[in-house]
Amino acid sequence: MLKLASSGTYAGGHRMKFRGFTLIELMVTVVIIAISLALAAPSFVQLVSNYRLRGAAESIVNGLNLARAEAVRRNAQVSFALTGTKSGWTVTDSGGAVIQTRADSETGGLTAASSNSATSVTFLPTGLVNATGTWLTQVDLSSSASGTGTRRINVIGGGLIRMCDPAVTLTNDPRRC
Repeated sequence: MLKLASSGTYAGGHRMKFRGFTLIELMVTVVIIAISLALAAPSFVQLVSNYRLRGAAESIVNGLNLARAEAVRRNAQVSFALTGTKSGWTVTDSGGAVIQTRADSETGGLTAASSNSATSVTFLPTGLVNATGTWLTQVDLSSSASGTGTRRINVIGGGLIRMCDPAVTLTNDPRRC
């Protein structure tokens, strides 16, 4: 049996091999990881903001589609209204009863703005828009985070609801407004 000497060698003079990391190697690894995270953080914030923006726009489109489908299903007028300044909305029937709602506070950092003064649209039992008076024709959603885009939702009188990206300029791109 070999015994260890105090200097890290076996009693026979052979050098002992230690396995593991030194403190310096560990600290260099931690510094490299910290620098990588610091460089990736701004793009991660932009990515999350874009996901929130797209999710809020899809929520508004879904609410508009729900209002239109419920108008046809119930054979009665159904209204969609934006609530607050973010992406909150409410769908109500002709008697004022709430069918479905989404809270304005669910999407922080977003702003929804109508292209005209109207914040609601009413769908007829045929699925068409009740075009008497002023009605919600366009909603622009934007984020307060830098580097994020905007989404536009158009409500056309025939009942067509379309989401597009105003930044896209290619003529054959389906995301173009």
